[in-house]
Amino acid sequence: MMNELIWNDQFNIGVEVIDNAHQKLFSIVRRIMRLVDEHKNSQLACAEGIKFFKNYTAQHFSEEEAYMRSINYPGYAMHKKLHDNLREKTLPILAQDMTDSNYSTESVQRFLGICIGWLTGHIMVEDKAITGKVVSKWDITQVESVNAALKDGFKQVVWEIFGLKSNIFSEYYDGESFGRTINYILYYISPEGKPLWVILSLEEKMILKTIGKVLGFTVDKINNTILSATKLMDQQMLHRIGAYFQFEEGAYTLKKDLLIDDDAMKQIFLRHHPQYSLLLHTNVGCIALCVRER
Repeated sequence: MMNELIWNDQFNIGVEVIDNAHQKLFSIVRRIMRLVDEHKNSQLACAEGIKFFKNYTAQHFSEEEAYMRSINYPGYAMHKKLHDNLREKTLPILAQDMTDSNYSTESVQRFLGICIGWLTGHIMVEDKAITGKVVSKWDITQVESVNAALKDGFKQVVWEIFGLKSNIFSEYYDGESFGRTINYILYYISPEGKPLWVILSLEEKMILKTIGKVLGFTVDKINNTILSATKLMDQQMLHRIGAYFQFEEGAYTLKKDLLIDDDAMKQIFLRHHPQYSLLLHTNVGCIALCVRER
């Protein structure tokens, strides 16, 4: 049973047209959640509910962007990029995933998890930044310069290590749930004492589909052998990705690495939002890369 999604006045940003739209989006997601929980999630019902969510989201984004332009909001360009990313990348891939799986419970729950996480996080920070209640997490100059280099590199590394073709699910991953994951965090430090941390999050079903293949035997659950193999493959990935941050050239020294659970992952995003983060979608699961220089 999924938890009920409740609207709370803390989500209000103080602009009536935007607050009303957010409440409507909450009610749409809540309706889809009930369809799933009550086992009445026929393909038609879910398809129509999700289609309505997508269409209403597009309408809301247009209205919100018009409002930001009307007040000359200085964070408009970055905010619109976040909208475009959900509208043009994340939602289409989620929709295709559900279609391909005939609206399986897993695919619908992935849709709900990402949408709920995106909605609540986006409203509480990015939308409240419009009215000056908080400061936006994203710095457009940093994000654009590094993510542009990382996107193709990350996809290439996933192909080289796992033999998987992937699509960019999100260029601004913000810790939303995309299924049960294994999270591997590494702490680096520069000769000047400047710290840097990197997180790789792999969906468990992706690990089971790929690690076993690499090891040469079938696996059906996560165990210590799989965890050890995952850490080694993650290290290989970071060695390849490291070219973008000069890891192998001695600019940073690895000080600590550990596996963390989903709750610890969420706390990291709450306390220390990554400057650069990507979420990739493959046909066997998702994988996220998050980097923060402090």
